[in-house]
Amino acid sequence: MKITQEQINALRQADSQDQSRTTAEAGVFENLLNREVQGIEAQDAGTISAPPIGGGMHEIASLLQAEGATPAQDLTEKERTAMENVDSLLTEWENYADQLASGSQEGGLREAYGVLEHIESGVQKLKQDWPDMSEDNPGMGSLVNELEVMAVTEKIKFNRGDYI
Repeated sequence: MKITQEQINALRQADSQDQSRTTAEAGVFENLLNREVQGIEAQDAGTISAPPIGGGMHEIASLLQAEGATPAQDLTEKERTAMENVDSLLTEWENYADQLASGSQEGGLREAYGVLEHIESGVQKLKQDWPDMSEDNPGMGSLVNELEVMAVTEKIKFNRGDYI
C-alpha cells in the first residue's frame, strides 16, 4: 500500500481536530470544577454544619432526606428484617471477596465457594420470606435481584474455573 500526501493531510487534520476538542473539553471541565468549588466554599462560609458522623452516615442521612425516603423508624417489621438480611448478605460478599483475595491458599477457594453458597441461599430465603417485595418496595426488590444475579454470575465463574 502506498501512502499518499492526501492520506497524510487527512491524518494531520483529524489529529488537530482531536487536540482542539480535547482542549475545549478540558476547559469545560475546569470551568465546572471551579464553579462547584466556589459553590462549596460559599456554602461552607454561610452555614455551620454538624460534624460528620463516623463512616459517612451524615452524607447518607442527607441523601435520604433529599430523596424523601422513609426514615428507619417508619419501616414495617418485614422491611426492617429484610434490611438486616440484606446487610448480612453484603457482609458475606465482603467475606467472599476476602476469601478470593487469599487465593488458592489452603482451603481459600473452598471456603469462598461455601460463602457464595451461603449468599445464594440467603437471597433465596429473603425472596421466599417476602415474595411480593418488588411491588411493596421496588428499591429493595431491585437490590435483592441484583444480589441474586451477582451470586449466580459468581457461581458460574467459579464452576467455569476462573479463579483457579
